[in-house]
Amino acid sequence: MIDVTRHKQQLRDYFDGDGFRRWSAIYGDTEVSRVRRTIRVGHARMLARAETWLLEWIGATGRSPWTTNALDAGCGTGVFSIMLAQHGVHVTAIDIAPQMVAAAADRAQAAGVAQQVTCRAGDIEDVSGVFDIVACFDVLIHYPQPAFDQVLGHLAQRTTGLLLFTYAPYEPLLAAMHWVGGFFPRAHRRTEIQMIREDEVRRSVTRHGLRVGRIEPIRSGFYHVNLVEAVRELR
Repeated sequence: MIDVTRHKQQLRDYFDGDGFRRWSAIYGDTEVSRVRRTIRVGHARMLARAETWLLEWIGATGRSPWTTNALDAGCGTGVFSIMLAQHGVHVTAIDIAPQMVAAAADRAQAAGVAQQVTCRAGDIEDVSGVFDIVACFDVLIHYPQPAFDQVLGHLAQRTTGLLLFTYAPYEPLLAAMHWVGGFFPRAHRRTEIQMIREDEVRRSVTRHGLRVGRIEPIRSGFYHVNLVEAVRELR
């Protein structure tokens, strides 16, 4: 059984240290290794798809982006937060790693959307209140069951409408790739990825009061995730 508190501390230490340097490079535009380029391409493709789904949902519900608020849970350096803010959405961006949050704030300032983005360092399970939209990308991939279900449940409680998230699907090829990745030089490795079966994800979403809309695989080299759209039915 995973010790969730200890696991989160390990993630915070990693993403506030070596992980910040590695992932800020991937999220940026500096030259990176071939392996990291595949992750950069996949991550960008995933965010673009999530942006499309989110804007479709806003349009379908008849909302204005300017009256919509969102939680970017595990915001990293703020790439998706800024994408949302540029559409007029008010965003609360939170990450467990203070360096990530500082980078997100700097990015928002440079993009001219600092007034649209509130950046906070902290545990996403400590977030209170509700939001029209909750996004959580490449965070749940670090949590095995039942910690995955625990965190997903908290995120589901935070949204009144739409939850977008990614998870690492269980696939024999993906498992083999991560096994091979263990032999790469340490500087090129990703953090440990926890693979979840799709039926477990669907059950978890339903258990927490949402309906699965779309699930789309995003594949690029060593970047393998499924993007999930979960919706709270309007009454």
